[in-house]
Amino acid sequence: MKKLSATLWFIQLILLHSLLTPSQATAKTVKPLNEYAMRTWTTAHGLPHNSVNAITQSADGYLWLATWEGPVRYNGREFTVFDDIQITQMPEAGALDIHVHPNTGDMIVAGPRGGVVFFNGQQWRPYQFGRGYAYETVVDDLQRLWVATSAGVYRLDSRGEVELFDVTKGLPDNTTIRIALVSDANNQQQIWAGTRGGLAVFEPSTERFTKVNELPTAQIREIRQLQDGRIAVSSDDGLFIQQSSGEFKPWPVAVKGPITAITEGPEGCLWVGTFEYGVGRLCADQQEWLSVDQGLPNSHVLDIFRDRENNMWVSTHGGFAQFRAALFTSFTPHHGLKGAYARSVHVDNNGMIWVGTNDGLSYRKNGRFIGLDQQPRLQALSVLSIASDDANRLYVGSYTEGVLQLQDGRITAQLNRNSGLELNEIRVVKPIPNSNYVLVGTPSGLYLTQVRNGQFVIVKHYTTADGMASDFVHSLTLAPGGDLWVSSTSTLTYFKATPTRFEWKPEPVDLASFTRARNIFSGIVHQQRLWLATDNGVLTRDLTSGTWHWLGRQQGLPFEKVFTINFDAQANLWLGGSRGIIRVGAEQLEQWLSGDIQLVTHKLFSEADGMKSRQITTGGLASALDTQGHLWFASAVGAIRVDPSQYNAHENSAPAPVIESVSHDYGLLELGAELPANNTRTAFNYVALGYQMPEQIEYQVRMYGYDTQWRDREDNLTTEYTALPPGDYRFAVRTRYPGENWSQPTEFSFSKAAYFYQRPWFWFIFAIAFIALVGGIVHWRIRQLEKTRVRLQAMVHQQTLKLEQLALTDPLTGLANRRAFDQRLALEVKNSTRHQTPLSVGLLDLDYFKAINDKYLHAGGDIILTQVAQVIAANAREVDLVARWGGEEFAIIFPDTTQAQAAKILERIRLMVEQLAIPEVSDDARVTVSIGLVSSQSAMNSDAQQLLKLADRMLYQAKKGGRNRLSIYQADNTNG
Repeated sequence: MKKLSATLWFIQLILLHSLLTPSQATAKTVKPLNEYAMRTWTTAHGLPHNSVNAITQSADGYLWLATWEGPVRYNGREFTVFDDIQITQMPEAGALDIHVHPNTGDMIVAGPRGGVVFFNGQQWRPYQFGRGYAYETVVDDLQRLWVATSAGVYRLDSRGEVELFDVTKGLPDNTTIRIALVSDANNQQQIWAGTRGGLAVFEPSTERFTKVNELPTAQIREIRQLQDGRIAVSSDDGLFIQQSSGEFKPWPVAVKGPITAITEGPEGCLWVGTFEYGVGRLCADQQEWLSVDQGLPNSHVLDIFRDRENNMWVSTHGGFAQFRAALFTSFTPHHGLKGAYARSVHVDNNGMIWVGTNDGLSYRKNGRFIGLDQQPRLQALSVLSIASDDANRLYVGSYTEGVLQLQDGRITAQLNRNSGLELNEIRVVKPIPNSNYVLVGTPSGLYLTQVRNGQFVIVKHYTTADGMASDFVHSLTLAPGGDLWVSSTSTLTYFKATPTRFEWKPEPVDLASFTRARNIFSGIVHQQRLWLATDNGVLTRDLTSGTWHWLGRQQGLPFEKVFTINFDAQANLWLGGSRGIIRVGAEQLEQWLSGDIQLVTHKLFSEADGMKSRQITTGGLASALDTQGHLWFASAVGAIRVDPSQYNAHENSAPAPVIESVSHDYGLLELGAELPANNTRTAFNYVALGYQMPEQIEYQVRMYGYDTQWRDREDNLTTEYTALPPGDYRFAVRTRYPGENWSQPTEFSFSKAAYFYQRPWFWFIFAIAFIALVGGIVHWRIRQLEKTRVRLQAMVHQQTLKLEQLALTDPLTGLANRRAFDQRLALEVKNSTRHQTPLSVGLLDLDYFKAINDKYLHAGGDIILTQVAQVIAANAREVDLVARWGGEEFAIIFPDTTQAQAAKILERIRLMVEQLAIPEVSDDARVTVSIGLVSSQSAMNSDAQQLLKLADRMLYQAKKGGRNRLSIYQADNTNG
């Protein structure tokens, strides 16, 4: 019986491969469907209706959606809804189908009441031919439009003649919801119709449809021609594949429910949609399904579409979703993980992957995570660190339960306050190889423990009294020779091994002598080097020579604070921080260590590369290398996995942007047109039609003829220019994903007219007239010059004295003084009111400055004021005015700047002042600032005095709220 079952299974497998396309039958192992990066959109994101009936992509790259509130265009950032039937000329707003005309590129939209409209990007053209639902349309090579409706199939030719094909002309049933163009073996087009009574093919010779009797008489749900030419048809009775002989055979493996949509994926598998079970993927050797439990908006799938970037789009009655096989994969509670906020990842000696979150401990088995919660103490465990010993016993450091030893999923020992710890908070735990000793790092020191007979025994408790630089232990890194490196939130201690095993001599490391790094989060030993992740990049020490190297922003890293550090199998360096994951190639790293290069090149990864969140957390440890060479990271939204061997296969190249519109004072500007001479404002709206996390796309713009270099616009989709001088211009915009190369720019050429007095002929005539006038009065002027020389010298002397008295510069800081600030603010308020542009004002006051003066005297206070002024000026923009407003007060004017943009700059200034070291005064000299911010957007119709008053009020709120903070005025909330 077993032999017979094996034989049947083998025959079934051969049959399955014969039914699939060659690319599917030979496909390599593909990424599991539940590991695809998935995003969803609903009405909460701007959709007019959650039922998305169809999806397509236009020639210029826009995604188009058919919804019950009309056709919708999506550019990756926002939805444009065409729901006004007075404009679209549809019988009603709803759209059931949408696709692109193969020759003209027009969008063809079909909907209820027999409505079909064409849209060329500017105008809508309606075609009314019946009253039933129009479900789907195609255009054949004779430019005839075929429409599947509830009354049959309509055909509209180029002359406007309409013909209806119904049961009298061969259709099995009048209700036809699918119409498809199929190419036969001779590359001749055929029209296939899917009806409630089965499948039919149009016969041009007889002008009739003929039913395909090989298929059951049931509702046809989808017709799709595969890449190898065969046709996949789904009905209420199953999924069928047409063979090369023309015969239809059922899919050899049972499929869940009636299939509503079929599309071939980039990996060569069939992606299918169902009524009840969500989306599935049928490959040569497996079936996979995703539904609402795994994050799909709704289980009823209406359409599946594959775009040009190989993203898969699945539309449902609850919104639509995007799937993509990104380089990184995030595992969240949808994959079985207990909790989303991961703090630690670990790979044990058996290759098992463990993830600790603030809600518990999970392990990975058979492609899914399983929460370990059989015992009460494990059910809501806040995990901070995970490690395992030589016997594969697991050690879990927690926030409230101390250290737990686990074996076979059960707690076998525990160390907490009841057994000698001062605190139950365990930041890091590290078993010592080839022993039963375990190092336990806590905020109250380092414990050396030994596990005896199921109990932890504290052998030694190291603190500052023993020579540690700090009691707070954040990470432990054990070197091959037995030396130990212990870090805290502000120090590093070298535990030098002694002749007695398990005894060390702590020696604080003088970090200030070679680095600005203080907070060390984690460490690793790689290739006889100690590597530490810090708040100022990476520190590495040659364990043989003792030489330190420092890799930070000045050496090429994109940011400085990194929480975890690891190496892949090819010795490439991977760093994780709050702003993403960094990769530095092994060759780059070696050249930097040898001194051949000063700057390393890197790749920065973010949500655009498949992560749910780029924020890597601080745990013990927050990264691990598994037995398959994959790297794992703990993030704020689940555990992240990356296969470094696939690095070169995943590149996010942002497409060249589309300039959607150019507007000016009097309307829209056409390409090559001329702006009026009196135009004051020109705005460019653009977007890159890329859909692999479009929010991460960065933009740069340049106005040739005006700008001297490219201007960073970050993720802003609009750039405005005011008061352009006359001339010829060429606006250019380019894009990139973070860390990638810039795209080719998209350009828009135009010109601006000149006033008559700005034209060359006017200046020529003016010059001639001026020369004649000057010649007529030159002799008289010469006689007067001598008389007035003495008087002018006296006047100049008097004016010079007045200017000196009215000097606009603060003598201490070199900044503008109060008078200069008041003059500029009055001018900017007028400009803001006139041009309707935002204006923001910030007031900054040094905290506890009287105490600073008392401690360091006025000379020290002046030095601190000067250095703070330099920090503020360095972090402000060229267009901003920075002034010393009072004794320890500063003020900044932000012209043409929104409140959010000004807040970002002020917050950066606050942080820079907070981190400012002033060794000229004292090694411990520190200062912070409190900041008040107001904008014309929130303080409507305010004059300069009112803006200052509101900013000062916000400054007071910042002081009152605890100082060293930014308080922002809101019209409905004066508390900032």
